[in-house]
Amino acid sequence: MSTDARPTPLIAKIASATAAIAAVTAIAVVSYATGHDSIGKGAIQGGAVTLALILVLWTVNPRRGLASRTANGLADERDNRILTHAFAHSACAMGGAAIACLVASFYGLPAAGVAGIVVWAGLLTFLASAAIQARRG
Repeated sequence: MSTDARPTPLIAKIASATAAIAAVTAIAVVSYATGHDSIGKGAIQGGAVTLALILVLWTVNPRRGLASRTANGLADERDNRILTHAFAHSACAMGGAAIACLVASFYGLPAAGVAGIVVWAGLLTFLASAAIQARRG
């Protein structure tokens, strides 16, 4: 690595995990209070999986890959470039999916389908782009 980045301090990791747990809990409480049980369950499940993944990335060796280095605050210029390009590719894919779904909505595609297609197009494009660029070197 060409930067002299230091690992994220333990207190910062604890604070961010606590804030994330509080946010997930608040979303679940509000969802259940307003009668949206499925949204509350989804928030709890998604938040738990995300927090577990982050905790795993924090505990593994920071040199184990792009995701681990980024989660531990040790990303260098190459990692930042890979992530920047992956986010740019994701934004382009989401824009294209949004335009395609706009046209499809004229033919009866429901709003939930539009949201799902746009989000999944962005997520899958980001993951594929980051993986391909990290392998190419």
